[in-house]
Amino acid sequence: MKSFEVGQVYFGTLCVAHGDFPVYCIKRTEKSVWFEHVNRPQHYAAGRCKLHRYDDGTEAAMFRGWYISSTKLTGGDFDPLTI
Repeated sequence: MKSFEVGQVYFGTLCVAHGDFPVYCIKRTEKSVWFEHVNRPQHYAAGRCKLHRYDDGTEAAMFRGWYISSTKLTGGDFDPLTI
């Protein structure tokens, strides 16, 4: 099982941006998780997101339109051919 952990950096994806969006997990509860942008917190304020759990134990959330998965711990590996 891989769930969001406070203090961990995760990388969000957005198909139209062709890149990764690094966020810190700053807080979590049973139903919510809070993220803050790593490089530009002044432009992307911290925010609460609803947790989505999958049968395999992983979690996901939407932060500022970006899909954040509890399994994506690295950036720079976005493949635009998967669109």
